Amino acid sequence: MKFKITPIIVSLFFALTLNGQAKEVGECKLHFSIQQQAAGVWIPLGEKRVFIKGNQCKTALTTPHLSQTLIFNQQEDSAIILKEMGETKFLQTVKYPPANLPTLIAMKPLSVDSAIIIQGYLCKRTQVEWSDGSVYDIIYTPEIIPTVPSFETAFKDIPGLVMLYTITASNGNIIKYEIEHIDLSPITLSQFEVNKLLYQIID
Repeated sequence: MKFKITPIIVSLFFALTLNGQAKEVGECKLHFSIQQQAAGVWIPLGEKRVFIKGNQCKTALTTPHLSQTLIFNQQEDSAIILKEMGETKFLQTVKYPPANLPTLIAMKPLSVDSAIIIQGYLCKRTQVEWSDGSVYDIIYTPEIIPTVPSFETAFKDIPGLVMLYTITASNGNIIKYEIEHIDLSPITLSQFEVNKLLYQIID
């Protein structure tokens, strides 16, 4: 019996082959949507944008009630936190990563029934448990290795780019972050500059 390979199968094969090798990325922009589970329904909560350039990282969290930005450099031991609540803007310099973080209890890979493909990248799934009772269910692709993989400190030991994650708190609240867009084009240094005159400095 002869088998006929269709153009669709060939195209899929080459697409997976091209995306199949790990690629270190020194600059990227990521856009996550944020949702909260309530009574079994996912409710939009806001968005999170991540900017990575070399050793620098900026995360910007936006909700209807709060805008908060974290800017840090992996080669430095401090970070800047910017908060905007209405017309009020605050700036705080903090030790980073914080010394009072919960400790890692367990990390285990999770098996899946079928392939997980997000934004065209083949992904893996793992679960991380922390001493404060929170559990991270993480889906990541090993095909992209950003120079700052830990744009959340919980991702320090994840071998790839996190594409989707849910955080289940000890009280049962569940928040989901799902990647909507990946941009691998260059980022200007101005993304990491802060005009301190616009903010109220707090200790």
